[in-house]
Amino acid sequence: MKKTSQNDVTGDWLHSKPNNEMFEKNFDLIFRKKKEELPIDKEWDQMKPVGQEVLPEYELNKSTGEVQKKED
Repeated sequence: MKKTSQNDVTGDWLHSKPNNEMFEKNFDLIFRKKKEELPIDKEWDQMKPVGQEVLPEYELNKSTGEVQKKED
């Protein structure tokens, strides 16, 4: 009868190793439950910058991040 608790190729005994710190860290990263976003976070993402309605002749240059006068 063949033993099933020994690797036939390497001869190593098959047994479970105790969990280490790296295992626990990765387990939490993979199987954790995602936290729900707070409603206020979504509200902030939808808000327009202050002054957008006040100075309609100016716009934000997205490539430089600077405010500049609109060209008609």
